[in-house]
Amino acid sequence: MNTTSEEDKVYFSVKEYSGVNMLYEMSWPEIKEQTKKCDVVLIPIGSIEQHGHHTPVGEDALNALEIAKRIAKRTQAMVAAPIWYGALMYQQRGFYGSIAIRSDIVKEYLKDVIRGLSKLGFKKIIVLNAHGQQWVLEGALHDLGTEIDSFIAIATWWDFCGKTVNRVCESPFIHADEAETSVALALYPSLVDMSKAAKEKGNPIVDKKYFGGPTDFPEDGGFPGHAITATHFQKDEYKKGVLGDATKATQEKGEIIVEDAVTKISDFIRYLLEKYPPGTEIRTRFME
Repeated sequence: MNTTSEEDKVYFSVKEYSGVNMLYEMSWPEIKEQTKKCDVVLIPIGSIEQHGHHTPVGEDALNALEIAKRIAKRTQAMVAAPIWYGALMYQQRGFYGSIAIRSDIVKEYLKDVIRGLSKLGFKKIIVLNAHGQQWVLEGALHDLGTEIDSFIAIATWWDFCGKTVNRVCESPFIHADEAETSVALALYPSLVDMSKAAKEKGNPIVDKKYFGGPTDFPEDGGFPGHAITATHFQKDEYKKGVLGDATKATQEKGEIIVEDAVTKISDFIRYLLEKYPPGTEIRTRFME
């Protein structure tokens, strides 16, 4: 006996309900036609990683996907299928709920996705990143810079709204904290349980004045956070996996942060399209 309800059979299309062009919801002729109107595509990439007891392990990937959809709605860019898994920094490994993909695998996988999208006619490819793995993604960009003629950019959302994050948040942005939880409340509030939000603090190996975080950098210069083994393993230092104070998060803060990132990335895409309309050559193919 088939007990599947009619509601269970329904697929709620993103394209139908939000007006966003999702590549995986379109037929190949529709994709081909779209590239003639707008040859920009966004590749959301995040990770499957613990984000405390109060937010889902897919937070980074969900942030990338939801921010990409907001950008696409304003610019008519297409959203590619998201890359859910990502590379982890050394200190993030071993925490239950986190799945680490080797950095070289993530890089090569992303390169294949970009190659494929370029062949489809997307000549402006924006990797919408929501996880601390920039060194991997930038490696893919530079490898492909001499191989394909599409324009490629890595857009890590907090790079576009760092000042806003620092202004609206009462505590520094690190991980699963006030800033990230606020963004989650803005983008998918039903998956956030603020009754389980926590505040935790770690002790770095070297003083914080020598290395930066996602939205802060030492005033007198120092190391980017991903370029120094400055912290202990998170699984040994944080009982709940919150690197900061998630209790201070609010949906209002998240909306302000997200709006700033979406506006600035959308502005850049409009600039690209105005300067280089679909069909316009941006870069010449590299020749030895």
